[in-house]
Amino acid sequence: MALTWPASLRPSEMTWGIVNNNRAFTSTLSNAQQIVGYPGAYWQCTLTYGVLTRDQERELSAFLGRLDGMFGTCNLPAFTRQRTNSIGSLTVVTGNAQARSMLIAGATPNAAAFSAGDYITVAGEMFEVTDPASANAQGRVTVLLNKRIRKALTAGAAVEYLNPYSEMRMTSDTWAISVKPVVSNGSYQFREAF
Repeated sequence: MALTWPASLRPSEMTWGIVNNNRAFTSTLSNAQQIVGYPGAYWQCTLTYGVLTRDQERELSAFLGRLDGMFGTCNLPAFTRQRTNSIGSLTVVTGNAQARSMLIAGATPNAAAFSAGDYITVAGEMFEVTDPASANAQGRVTVLLNKRIRKALTAGAAVEYLNPYSEMRMTSDTWAISVKPVVSNGSYQFREAF
């Protein structure tokens, strides 16, 4: 079971990105390329803590200890993509494996639902919305996604859009906190867990 990231441990800097799973084949005769895309894209993230108080240092150290290196997972929030405006209680209608879109129900009818760049989470898997999307008269909205859906989503599954997160694991079993007389700091790398 994924641990919940402590709300009090907001990083001073974050780097979020996607690692795609594409392969390039280059002709030795003409240097022409063919690119083949495969499923399996995943999020990666680096959290940097520039200034940690002693209490925050202890909390971070204990939390990283509970993760047990690469073994444990946590729900890492996308701190800068949280929303404050509710558009309804959203659920998945359809989300097929390997698709780059999903149909969602429960949105405010005939209203804008998502902007490009919004993040959503379904069953621990986080996606970025790539195009603005509005709900129809029935409150359904088709959302275009930045990566393929890893496995078929269960109809009725909740869609988290106010506080999106990705289920992540550390990329290494080794971590450390740099301790100074009054404050501490550190940087930690994560990748999507699946």
